[in-house]
Amino acid sequence: MVNAGLDGFVRAAALEMPRNLRINAVSPPWVKETMVKFGMDPTPGLASADVAKAYVAAIEGQQQGQILDPRLLRG
Repeated sequence: MVNAGLDGFVRAAALEMPRNLRINAVSPPWVKETMVKFGMDPTPGLASADVAKAYVAAIEGQQQGQILDPRLLRG
């Protein structure tokens, strides 16, 4: 429920943003390193380096009002 609310907020806020300002969000799965620290099986997780790429894309990219999923990013 929280993710849906955040997704909706980002998409709606993007419509109202002044020019030259952008808003995006990153929606990562569990991070492998975090799962290891919690004693969980890290197999379904994503490496922190791959999650970081999504945050860089959100900041440096040209997207506006997007929810970035690190599993779908290329490169």
